[in-house]
Amino acid sequence: MSTRIYNCIVLPFYKLENSQAMHYITSILFMLLLNNVYSYGQDAITFDTVKVITYKIKGRTATGQNTFKIKEPFVAISRDLLFKYPLKSKIALFNCPWAGVYKVLDVMGQRHEKTIDVFYKGKKKNQIQCHCRKADDEK
Repeated sequence: MSTRIYNCIVLPFYKLENSQAMHYITSILFMLLLNNVYSYGQDAITFDTVKVITYKIKGRTATGQNTFKIKEPFVAISRDLLFKYPLKSKIALFNCPWAGVYKVLDVMGQRHEKTIDVFYKGKKKNQIQCHCRKADDEK
C-alpha cells in the first residue's frame, strides 16, 4: 500500500473510536460513490456547441482518401476538436439542419476554432450553430 493512501485512510483510525471510524469510512465511500455517479452522468450528456459550415473540394482528405470517392457522409473538424474527435471516429450532429452521423476524415486550417465543415456536393450553405457529440456506436 502506498504511503499516501496509508496516511489518508489508515492512520486516522488509530485515534478514533469505533463509531467515529465507521462514520469516517461510510463518508469516504459515499463521496467516492457520488463522484462516480456524477462523472458518469457528465459523460452521458456532454456535447460541444460548434459552428457548422459546408465545403466542396476535389482532392484528398487528411486520411488520404479522395473526397469524391467517399460514399458515407464525412466532415472536417478544426484542430482544437481533433483531440476529442480523432480522425476516422464518428460524430453526431444534432439540433440543426445538418443533424446526422458523420465520419471525421479531414482537418480544417489553423484559423478555425470550434468549427465543423460538412462535405456537401451542392451549393455552399450559411454558417449555423449546432451541437456535436461522439456517435453512440463508439461509446
